[in-house]
Amino acid sequence: MSQEGRDEKGKFTEKNAWQMLRKNYNGGRPRIYNTPDELIETAMEYFEWADETQKGKYAEAHLRLHLRFYSRTSWKEYKENPLFANAIYIIESILEGDNEQKLMWAGSTQGAIFKLKNKHNWKDESTQTNINQQVAVDFGNTIQPTSEPKENT
Repeated sequence: MSQEGRDEKGKFTEKNAWQMLRKNYNGGRPRIYNTPDELIETAMEYFEWADETQKGKYAEAHLRLHLRFYSRTSWKEYKENPLFANAIYIIESILEGDNEQKLMWAGSTQGAIFKLKNKHNWKDESTQTNINQQVAVDFGNTIQPTSEPKENT
């Protein structure tokens, strides 16, 4: 095997075309954002747009489209990338907070119940504890008649 473009351990050097491809592309596609700040800045543009035109209604699918993530796979790839994981967490927290607020202020308790069940593992069940104890009752001595019945003669 040719060692051209490799170091003494056999790994590609930075000047090798494969290493340049690995460094500049994500899965064969060019990376949309080079820094987490770029990603957050573009997400904030979406939130500002939604505040102005959508009455503050955020939608994750619309956000992904605004960020040019045309599939959930792209979103997942950035989420799994250690460089972008915290930025995605911040963006998802904004969406989650908005959804929680909508659920809590929807004018009914259904939103709160939904959140408690799905986020905090509450369950629709009741638990009854039955304690069975053996009770011994002593009513004293058995009753004995005071006199013997008389025989008929």
